[in-house]
Amino acid sequence: MANYISFVRTNYFAVNDECKFREIISSCFAEDKITIFETDGEFGFGCYGGIYGISRDENDDCTEPDADGFHAALQGIIPEDEAIIITEIGYEKLRYFVASSIIITKTEIRSIDLRDKALEIARGMLANQSFSTQMDY
Repeated sequence: MANYISFVRTNYFAVNDECKFREIISSCFAEDKITIFETDGEFGFGCYGGIYGISRDENDDCTEPDADGFHAALQGIIPEDEAIIITEIGYEKLRYFVASSIIITKTEIRSIDLRDKALEIARGMLANQSFSTQMDY
């Protein structure tokens, strides 16, 4: 049986509250230790393996980490003109590859998937919106 292996890395970004940023990262559940990177007063983070989210409220009966809460917490500590781009690359042998990003700004959170975007571009290049293909097995 194959295991899914992933890597997560962000861009560098400014924060309004460095202590709160470090607190958010230290409260995350991940497959491995999350490393914080610093350069010229900006921060980034990464991890060998996936980042699952932060601890839920202690009154919450759910034991699963909260990914949406993690993204919302990050959203709360960045300036208006900043974006955090969390990119995950993963694979399971040659069965499938994953490449996705979550983009967080002060006002919005969106995600993109490389395979979906590639299919969208291929449809445009072919002028065939019904084009489809198998990308994994």
